[in-house]
Amino acid sequence: MLGINEKLKSLENQGKTINIAIAGIGQMGSGIISHLEKMKSFKILALGDKNLSNSVKKLTGLGYQESDIYSVEKNNHDDLINSKIKISADILRSETINDPNIHKSEINKAVNAGKTILTNDLAVLSHVEDVDVIVDATGNPEAGAQIAIHGLLNRKHIITLNVETDTAIGPLLKKIADNRKVVYSVAAGDEPAALKELYDFANALNLEVIAAGKGKNNPLNRQANPATLKEYAEAKGASIKMMTSFVDGTKSMVEMACFSNSTGIIPDCRGMHAPEADLKDLTTVFCLKKDGGILDKKGIVDFVIGNVAPGVFLVYTTEQEALKKELKYLLYGNGPNYLLYRPFHLASIEAPLSIARAYFYNEPTIASKNGLVSEVVTAAKKDLKPGEIIDGIGGYSVYGLIETYHNAKQENLLPIGLCEGAAVKKEIKKGEIIKYDDVDINEDSIIYKLRKLQEILIN
Repeated sequence: MLGINEKLKSLENQGKTINIAIAGIGQMGSGIISHLEKMKSFKILALGDKNLSNSVKKLTGLGYQESDIYSVEKNNHDDLINSKIKISADILRSETINDPNIHKSEINKAVNAGKTILTNDLAVLSHVEDVDVIVDATGNPEAGAQIAIHGLLNRKHIITLNVETDTAIGPLLKKIADNRKVVYSVAAGDEPAALKELYDFANALNLEVIAAGKGKNNPLNRQANPATLKEYAEAKGASIKMMTSFVDGTKSMVEMACFSNSTGIIPDCRGMHAPEADLKDLTTVFCLKKDGGILDKKGIVDFVIGNVAPGVFLVYTTEQEALKKELKYLLYGNGPNYLLYRPFHLASIEAPLSIARAYFYNEPTIASKNGLVSEVVTAAKKDLKPGEIIDGIGGYSVYGLIETYHNAKQENLLPIGLCEGAAVKKEIKKGEIIKYDDVDINEDSIIYKLRKLQEILIN
């Protein structure tokens, strides 16, 4: 079987392309656009972002000519989020959907004339006839739900960098994709996919996994918010909300929950241990307490603050004396624990690998297996008062903590992916875990409806 690099070269030699639509033209989306434009086996047909005028400026900065952009605008942005798709079990069997407000013939005529579609209506991306793969680079849970459900129902592969959506409704999206014989996958390049490579390697060789995780490349501050991180985010050229989710730990929680849901590896405790540790310490820190480590059990997911970033790690062991001797001979130490380490993840730069894998092999890079095993629950970043509206991931109100799905469901805890826009019903103290009963959720949102359907059909 030809590798992805050989498949792409063959496609290029035939004068063919994998046709792409991208949602989100922020830091991640802009990077993907710039990268794909230089790869001859890919062609970007459509782009989506809530801010059209700002997107045109970004695209001209990336080398696009304004005359080559065909804008499709929907003025009431709220209508974009509150899709009219009927969310029920029938969605698994429904035919390709049509939206009478989307003028498909005009859109596809523009594409055939060599124009690039630019729209603030994310549903439009799934109606561009020649698009093979839709890439979600929004980072917004509700937008991610809309992009995925429209795309899958219109038989487009979905490659997402939006782990925030995945950790809430990934199992259902995977099931819908399987039923429609397309791919739903989290993209290569971020830590979950990089870590899954190490896990698959160890698992295939029948090595016992002790712990798997990532390095965190910035300090952990649960109370970080867009005001305290404004200068830091601007210096990094990053979205303030995204940077806040990195520093307050939410991003590490959703990334490791994504990995957990694809493998069955669970956190050892709520929020994970997050020790300060360097690469040389990992095999001794991540072992059982009785052996001098921090763990109550084996087979867990975690993250560390130290010189591990931007890499991922897996601590493993074996009972086979012959393997121990060989590992010692190969200079991997005396055991009983050993380390696998991938020193890099290239973020959105690696996304084309997942696009190509879906297109050529109809396979995901990483996706939930049989429902959620880990949840990311919502904790109050400050004291919250009745009537206050939660501003979501990367804001002033809340941060996320990983927990087992079993415990989260038993305690009726609010998933972080559903929190944005929820109205607080009672006083909630700083650091308190928020329950469903503590808030009024927007039950018209797509992600809420899909989550409820997932709980009926899968979890």
